[in-house]
Amino acid sequence: MKHYILLLLSIVLIAYSCGNTDNIRNDDAFKHHNADLITDWIDLHLQVVKNTTGVSHIAYSRHFSYTGVALYEALVNGDSHYKSIAGQLNGTISIPVAPQGKPLYWPTSANAAVAEMLRFFYAANPVNLQRIDSLEDVYNAKYSVEVKNEVELQKAVTFGKQIATAVIEWSKLDGADGAAIPYTLLGEGYWEPTPNMFAAANLPGWGNNRTILPTSISNTLPPAPIVFSAEPGTPFYNMVKEVYDVSQTLTDAQKALATFWDDAPNGKYVTAFGHWFNILKQVLNKGNVGLMKAADAYMRLGITMNDATISVWKTKYTYHQIRPVTFIRKHMGLGGWNSYIGTPPHPEYTAAHATISASAGFALESVFGPNYDFTDHTYDGLGMMPRTYTSFEQAGAEAGLSRLYGGIHYRPSIEIGNAMGIKVGDNVSKLLKTRK
Repeated sequence: MKHYILLLLSIVLIAYSCGNTDNIRNDDAFKHHNADLITDWIDLHLQVVKNTTGVSHIAYSRHFSYTGVALYEALVNGDSHYKSIAGQLNGTISIPVAPQGKPLYWPTSANAAVAEMLRFFYAANPVNLQRIDSLEDVYNAKYSVEVKNEVELQKAVTFGKQIATAVIEWSKLDGADGAAIPYTLLGEGYWEPTPNMFAAANLPGWGNNRTILPTSISNTLPPAPIVFSAEPGTPFYNMVKEVYDVSQTLTDAQKALATFWDDAPNGKYVTAFGHWFNILKQVLNKGNVGLMKAADAYMRLGITMNDATISVWKTKYTYHQIRPVTFIRKHMGLGGWNSYIGTPPHPEYTAAHATISASAGFALESVFGPNYDFTDHTYDGLGMMPRTYTSFEQAGAEAGLSRLYGGIHYRPSIEIGNAMGIKVGDNVSKLLKTRK
């Protein structure tokens, strides 16, 4: 909110400096825009996520990824170094052609496109809609001062909404609406509902969703996990015993790590997807990144995490591995044991947070390079200490390791999930061509 007030004040300053000049060149104005538009929308999106109930946490992978595509396509015509990705996407999508005549004021199109996407995904809550409308209006007011041409601005708004509509219609055919298929428990040694809620399996059909990019996950299904055994001394038993042993000696540092990357969709955290987009926001603020590069980064991060989520869900519901809490209670005779963080309602193998975070780290590295040091302040507001990393890869690996300390994943699932995420990230990086 404080940033929005400063933004409104800047409108007044722009008006004063511009006087009555109407001849700002659209391409020059766009070229020199920083990423404030995108960071403000990320910030609002995170607020909306925390204010949304009744949505499976993995659904946010779609919200961020499709919004990223719309954002990018609404801007791309304004930068001669970038090109549309419409022809690279999975399935049929009809991206509208920009109107002829004077170039549009492309940031206005991007603003309208993102607002329209978020209205579609979060229409159920009037408070969310009010926040979305408000931020859109703030930037429309800012841009109207910069160019002083209402007809041109309205064309830009219309074009941005048309982009969003095309992306929304394309998104409706990805299979997500049919992902809540019935799940049949497979019996002893396989996944079953876990305490404390004993909830049903979460979206067993999500792994059948259409990926954003074709073939992005075609080589990512890992081998079968260690064969189940309740016999002490077997590889499976020892794997579970490590989780239990770690839980008995957790240090304050390990507890802090598990809590920092918990990311549960409970109104307090912003989910794994929101966490990584908040990292992107911090990177954009730190690096004073230009608007088009920021849009490219946003889109890559969203697409990579979306497709990694489909990959890991396909894996989970291929192998149906039992969770640590179930094994420890039933087969180690420790009925009162519980994980340090909540166990989510889906099979164990592979670790979703490890897969998704490794893919996110790869996506950001593909834009900002390796060995990029940053400090993550995502949960300062919850009283957590910020965490500093020397690379995105390090952050992704640590997010995966947090699940061992949290007591909800075995080490092999974390390590294999990390490798899966990197593989998806590499696939997306090779498939997604944005530069001319």
